[in-house]
Amino acid sequence: MLHKFFPPRYRNWVRKMIEFSGMKTTPEKYITNSLVMSLIIAGVIAFFVSAYMVYVFIGVFCGIFFLLNGWLILAVDRRRNFVENVLPDALELTAANIRSGFIPSKALLLSARSEFGPLAEAIKRSGKEIMTGKSLADGLQQIPRYIRSEILERAVKLISEGSRSGGQLVALLEENAIDIRRKQALKKEVKANIIMYGIFIVFAGILGAPVLYALSLYLITTLTMFSSAGNLPESFSTNIPFFKFGISVSPDFLLLFSVVSIIITTFFSGIIIGLIDTGKEKGGIKYIPIFMIIALLVFFGARMVISSMFAGFLPA
Repeated sequence: MLHKFFPPRYRNWVRKMIEFSGMKTTPEKYITNSLVMSLIIAGVIAFFVSAYMVYVFIGVFCGIFFLLNGWLILAVDRRRNFVENVLPDALELTAANIRSGFIPSKALLLSARSEFGPLAEAIKRSGKEIMTGKSLADGLQQIPRYIRSEILERAVKLISEGSRSGGQLVALLEENAIDIRRKQALKKEVKANIIMYGIFIVFAGILGAPVLYALSLYLITTLTMFSSAGNLPESFSTNIPFFKFGISVSPDFLLLFSVVSIIITTFFSGIIIGLIDTGKEKGGIKYIPIFMIIALLVFFGARMVISSMFAGFLPA
């Protein structure tokens, strides 16, 4: 029932993602489970947070729900990457079967080996369609129906158009396999050349920013305590604009601001790393929770270390 509160466009998107990912569940069940899980986790975390409970609940709820939807996108991408890696082997195996004397439909079915995973299932479905009377071009169109891959769609389209125009099917299959391998090798080379940018982004977002936030939070908290304790000479405080206007920001707000800033920084760091790694922003979804957890651990760890190092300087 809870899934009905979401717009039809979102429900249709979840349905397509489930089909492309090969998951054995329904869109209604997935949406309901995601909503319930997000509410439970957000409620538990907000219960243990005394300050800004409502904001924490909303933030955690949105974050968990977003990650669960992102996990669905990752399942689709993981399936696509697997299919694209084995696609050249499947094309070459089909070409070898045709060269051995099998008709295209039989050659297609024989190339559907178990190690090809979801591609083998799509090939079997396509081969059965061809053997029941459909043309080779129409049967091949069934292969990318449940696998979201531009490379697969392009290869199927080229083979279909080539078979309609009377081209050599064996040559088309082999040339497509060679072209896909060449593109994959080029993509790996590009990733190797820009890996230094990724290292810099990870260092700045996961290590540099949390340590600086922890140091800034300790500095402002300490100045607030000195100011309230009145241990500084009047001539010293009047020469510093920071003390002249006073400090009205609470440490709890500064802590919340630092945590939110770290979450935003790591979010965009993950997006940029995904763009560098896969060429698409959604490829960084898998890095976002890892970056956030590590950055928050570094922040609170640095905060504890800095507090213990300078504990003797605080006013009693």
